[in-house]
Amino acid sequence: MDRVPFKGKQVLIADDYKPNTEMVAFAGRENELELIQAAWIWNSKSPPLSPLLVGEPGVGKNRIVYELHEQTGLPLYILQGHEDITAEDLACSVRFSDEDRAKMDYVLSPLSTAMLKGGICFIDEIGKIRPRALALLVSVLDERRYIDSTLLGDRIEAHKNFRFIAATNEGEEKRDLPEFIRSRLQPIIHVETNNEDIRIIVHSLLSGQFEQEKLIIKFWELWRDLESPTPRQAIQLFALASSFAGYELRPKSKDQRETPPSLKETHLSHAFDELFKK
Repeated sequence: MDRVPFKGKQVLIADDYKPNTEMVAFAGRENELELIQAAWIWNSKSPPLSPLLVGEPGVGKNRIVYELHEQTGLPLYILQGHEDITAEDLACSVRFSDEDRAKMDYVLSPLSTAMLKGGICFIDEIGKIRPRALALLVSVLDERRYIDSTLLGDRIEAHKNFRFIAATNEGEEKRDLPEFIRSRLQPIIHVETNNEDIRIIVHSLLSGQFEQEKLIIKFWELWRDLESPTPRQAIQLFALASSFAGYELRPKSKDQRETPPSLKETHLSHAFDELFKK
């Protein structure tokens, strides 16, 4: 954490998140990306909107946010929603200081840091945060664009480059989000699994494999009697299958050189049974 001056105080700011977007190819989602970036444009009549991504776990909501970070070049700050988050957790907390000169440190949340520095704040699973804590977001998500912290004893006003986006699971936007927050999270974007996107991801994961076409056919055969996989499930399947392949080729001695594993249909079947047939 870096220490920066703020209105006569020294505060610690949250670290930004640098996702490894090279692990899996980004597939499709052009319409979602265009809608979000259009909603983020600040014009003379209204400030940027605050989109809400809604979808089942594993469909790629987080991956959309990572791609937005890549395309905009804005630093990304992530706050994971859960029921124990308080209003001050969303703004600023205090801790015992590591420095001899100070007894306590002010620690800005990812939200406050994004507002102060100018960046993307992404609240994942916002539906799990209690309404009492979410009330602090009201002034952040409308034209005021500021947050008041009781502990800090000051107001944090949003940088012009501050952008907000949140995500929640399907159904939680209606069941768990209070209306005073849901009405401020617009547009609501439903993210669904798309077989064409899965196809692109599978081709990316199998790039360089010796029997790529056979493995692709085997992948879809495994899912024949089940619902189409989510991107997360596809990634998990190939990760475990590759681990099985690598385990077979593990060096028997320290002097033996490692050989890149070659994925086989049996590895996919074994991984599928372990992950999805128990």
